[in-house]
Amino acid sequence: MNKTQHPISPFYFLLGILFFLNACIKSPEFTQNSKLQFSTDSIFFDTIFTRQPQTGTYPISVTKLLSVKNNSDFWVKADFKVAGGTQSPYRINIDGISGNEINQLEIAPQDSVFVFVQCKLEANNQTQPLLVLDSLYANVGNQSSKLILAAYGWDAHYVRDSIIPNNTVWSDKTKPYVIIDGAYVAPNSKFTIEKGVQIYASARSGIYVFGRLEMTGTAEERIKIRGDKPIEATKTYPNQWYGMYFAPGGTGNIEYADITNAIVGCRADSQALGTDPCLVLKNTRIQYCGQACLIGVSGAISAENCLFADAGSYSFLGYFGGSYQFNHCTFADYSFFTNRNGGHFGLTNTLRDGNGFLISTLPLSMSLKHSIVWGYKIEEIALDRSDRAAFDINNTTYNLLKTQDELEVFKGNQNIFNRDPFFTSTANGDYHLEANSNAINQIPSLSLPIDLEGKPRNNPTDIGAYEFQ
Repeated sequence: MNKTQHPISPFYFLLGILFFLNACIKSPEFTQNSKLQFSTDSIFFDTIFTRQPQTGTYPISVTKLLSVKNNSDFWVKADFKVAGGTQSPYRINIDGISGNEINQLEIAPQDSVFVFVQCKLEANNQTQPLLVLDSLYANVGNQSSKLILAAYGWDAHYVRDSIIPNNTVWSDKTKPYVIIDGAYVAPNSKFTIEKGVQIYASARSGIYVFGRLEMTGTAEERIKIRGDKPIEATKTYPNQWYGMYFAPGGTGNIEYADITNAIVGCRADSQALGTDPCLVLKNTRIQYCGQACLIGVSGAISAENCLFADAGSYSFLGYFGGSYQFNHCTFADYSFFTNRNGGHFGLTNTLRDGNGFLISTLPLSMSLKHSIVWGYKIEEIALDRSDRAAFDINNTTYNLLKTQDELEVFKGNQNIFNRDPFFTSTANGDYHLEANSNAINQIPSLSLPIDLEGKPRNNPTDIGAYEFQ
């Protein structure tokens, strides 16, 4: 008699396959005799400001990245430890685990893990940066690998979202001043920054002037303002802080200063045409700005022996009228961080909406003497004129200009057009003149006795901010 054969249930069939496969898979083989390899022998953070008193969050370093490789043909269980333990200023993060010590981390054969390192330093009560060292160890059994961790800690004066009291003077050259979230000069107040002072501004910070700002550096001891990461690698990066804003009624005198890494280096707003300049710049460099080095919005600005260079859109923009005077200035753009559409030297007496329709006009006047306007585009001058208000470009003598469209505006005044000034190194932001420059010895008599760096000018004189030495 035939017996009925019952088919195997699909569930038990799949379960049997899983048991079979599990029996065939070998457990990972671990070794305790493998030395891990760091991708570098040291991590150096350069200079970091020490912790602001009574805070635990600011400042903190950039994050450094390295890899650690298991070169063996076996799995390993690795222990990572910062030698200084919980007292160390260094913190690591591996596979989402943070701390000073991470244990029993499994690494596959011939595989790597990424290690992220940050540093936060305590005050050291020194006037100069102090070297802070520690080590990171990666251990497998008795095998140990070592990485050096290093940073310079620099104590600073901190100004957080503050109104600067009247007659405040910053004069300390041994410790920098760090601005967090903004510094404000109130109406009828005077704020003085003396020679040799270094200022660092955090993201979202700016200097807002409603009163009077005096910055009086010297050729030997320039005032420096930049973003709050005082390391070489970030010195050409834009948009690290907002910049300096001169509100209606605010005035400033800036001499021998270097202003870098802002969104807008300096902006002066709403000054009546024909009045004395609200902002006077002398022997000053404004460079590596995300939008513009210098903007006047119906502003009144005077500048001599100044460099305005390497901005996202404009080395200078005179917008919605204003009064502008430039003598022995260099306007140049070879910025690496943008692809602008038009010329970087702009002037307009108009106010337009987002669609380009004219809303209003105000009078504009400009004097441009002994200056260079140059860059990587064929046309570097952008003018937008309306006959509803004055647009007066006067006293334009002995300039070297790169323009195809505005020849009629500047012709007949001993200007030189479209002849390369041959800067020393546009890639490195160095706008000194080379020996073959077309700007050398073009002015028959002295206009200013010194150049941007305080060096004597020759007679005949060179065009631009720098005299060829």
